[in-house]
Amino acid sequence: MSDNAPKGALTNPFALSNDDGYTWLKGNLHSHTTNSDGRATPQERLDGYVGQGYDFLCLSDHHKLTFIDTVQAPSDFVLIQGAELHPDNPFGGQRHHFVCLNFHEDINAEKMPPQHVIDEVRRQGGAVWLAHPHWSSVNILRDAVPLNGFAGIEVFNTTCRCAGRGESSVHWDDWMDLENRLYPALANDDSHALEADQRDTYQGWTWVRVKERTADAVVAALVAGASYGSTGPAIHDIQLRRTDREGDDRTQVEATVSCSPAQRIVGVSDSFGTEYHQHGALFETATFALRANARWVRFEIVDERGQKAWSNPFDLTALKRAE
Repeated sequence: MSDNAPKGALTNPFALSNDDGYTWLKGNLHSHTTNSDGRATPQERLDGYVGQGYDFLCLSDHHKLTFIDTVQAPSDFVLIQGAELHPDNPFGGQRHHFVCLNFHEDINAEKMPPQHVIDEVRRQGGAVWLAHPHWSSVNILRDAVPLNGFAGIEVFNTTCRCAGRGESSVHWDDWMDLENRLYPALANDDSHALEADQRDTYQGWTWVRVKERTADAVVAALVAGASYGSTGPAIHDIQLRRTDREGDDRTQVEATVSCSPAQRIVGVSDSFGTEYHQHGALFETATFALRANARWVRFEIVDERGQKAWSNPFDLTALKRAE
């Protein structure tokens, strides 16, 4: 089974123990201020997320950095310096939208090829995420596959949901299929409006598993996949085990998912998938078989209001057969 293993193995955040010093932090990695096209000042934007109990934030204004030393945050709040950069797209699609995290010098992205932008952010120690590809009408084969060095994809975006194209899970699956590579995902607000408008704030977030409350630790964990995105549900644990036996010509894996009250859970695999439900009843733990011979799986947890959480993908080829 491992001969066709997907590239880019990710860290299972649910295997990282509290006893080893790990904790969950909640944050938004895509927001705008009056330094670009947002209606809130940088301090107002920061204060809003602090007030809502978030642990980290990136003020990712368009084209240029909003430097974190220009705002005042509580001592335990993590500010991640970054920007949304927009190099031209030479492949035929719309102009690129990259959420670029944890870099420190402005980049004139509009004058650079997209690969050079990715390379420069990474040279500065940062990470680049493909932003809201559904909203941007991204064709993964045309617009993303020719590039390399992406950290992952933005699977949910609140502002884009307001425009009818908020979720990019199909783009995510397509990308992983085309490259046979596992990519982690972010869920973000992309906040532009004021908090009082109740439009695009505090509705999409990413949970990350870290030992330290620092920008470097948060971004490293995001790149490693030690995270999950949500618009409401919480994922408490995911356990996977192989259940096939010697002589079985199929590889079978069983999943146990623990979460906040859910109406259904979908296990999306590289080929097809499976759904667990209890005929409309809410549940908090589910054990079910995944698609036979699947090479990877990611989970979507859906609550009674239709809100969703997205796990990062798991490499099923690495699982050992049960003795």
